[in-house]
Amino acid sequence: MKLSRVLIAVIACGSFVLAQEAAAPAPAKAEKAAKKEAAMTISGTVVSADASTIIVKTKKGEDTLAIDAAAKIMIGKKEAAAADLKADMKVMVTCKTVDGKKVATKISESAAKAEKTTKKTTEATTSTSTTTTTEPAAAPAAAPEKKAEAAPAVAPAKK
Repeated sequence: MKLSRVLIAVIACGSFVLAQEAAAPAPAKAEKAAKKEAAMTISGTVVSADASTIIVKTKKGEDTLAIDAAAKIMIGKKEAAAADLKADMKVMVTCKTVDGKKVATKISESAAKAEKTTKKTTEATTSTSTTTTTEPAAAPAAAPEKKAEAAPAVAPAKK
């Protein structure tokens, strides 16, 4: 009888411990969800944009993002409005996930595009003409000719 009481007590304690362990992963799942809502960065080319939405073409496909009302939009070093975003503009978008949707918090013209624009402007303003004269290359030295030895004439075979 004592053995059965001890056994019941052990089973009850074991069940209690297992119930506590099962409840513990719930906060871990909440932490993972919070990490997913952390900021992420998307780089690509603008397909289209309006005051509340931007579509960015990335290497993996197209991403549609809502634009937060407080989003900071930078074109070059100047702050701009969402309407200033044009198709084919290279952008870097910082966003977060809210209710399963991506929301842009910062949009900036990517550095690669800015460098290309600067380079084109520099090339256009500093064009110089250079005249180059080329002379024909000297002919390669001729190899000494070998005298062909006369091969003996072969008479046709008689049948």
